[in-house]
Amino acid sequence: MTEQDAAQRQTTEEREDVGHRIEASIRKEIGKLAGAEPDADWEEIGERLEGRTKKAVGSWAGAEPDDEWETVGRKMDVKIRVEVAQLAGTDEKADWEQIGRHIEGKVKAGLGTWAGAESDDDWSTVGRKMESKIKAALRDWLSKEEPTEQE
Repeated sequence: MTEQDAAQRQTTEEREDVGHRIEASIRKEIGKLAGAEPDADWEEIGERLEGRTKKAVGSWAGAEPDDEWETVGRKMDVKIRVEVAQLAGTDEKADWEQIGRHIEGKVKAGLGTWAGAESDDDWSTVGRKMESKIKAALRDWLSKEEPTEQE
């Protein structure tokens, strides 16, 4: 082995040693967050993090500690859907499609009222009436004479 090969091997080993120390330090700190022992491996840390995450999310969603992720997900969907339905002013038991139609109707009614559309007008008609109203406002604004500067 040449001196150059020996030096390169030593450099590689030093880098690997630094890498192992960095990885161990990171694993130790993340392990603390997960509530794992200082010498825990990544699998144990991952399991603990998953458990803590599922417990926190599940608690918010009303899930039981031993519920599977699928159950936690369903309970999260229900909680979010009910809150969105309440905010939208629709029935708490409404599904996502009903909530979407309800919100669309409110948006269309609001924009349509502003644009002078009828309640049974479709989106194309509402859009044309909005365009007409905006163009009229711009024409009015742009046609006003600029005030003359006084000297």
